[in-house]
Amino acid sequence: MFVDSSGRRARLLRRLGLLVGAVCVGYAAVLGLAFMGVGISVNPSSLLPFGAGGDGPGGPGPGSGAGPQGGVAPTGPPPSAGPSTSPSAVPSAASTD
Repeated sequence: MFVDSSGRRARLLRRLGLLVGAVCVGYAAVLGLAFMGVGISVNPSSLLPFGAGGDGPGGPGPGSGAGPQGGVAPTGPPPSAGPSTSPSAVPSAASTD
């Protein structure tokens, strides 16, 4: 049986225990602050990649922003994504000399 008469092993274990305890107390403090809402600067719905959350990490997907409201799908025609041209923007075919 090994007996450490100098006390170095006991000191090392005590310091290691204090370090682990300090880490646990720090983690508990951060967890408590997170539960209270400290440090949250974004709206949780903005983290979603669809609907009112804006563009997600993958960019705008199909139907982003045009999702069902209250569980009911929209019944109107889908909005056109192409550019619209007005009749005044079309050049005339008649030329003057």
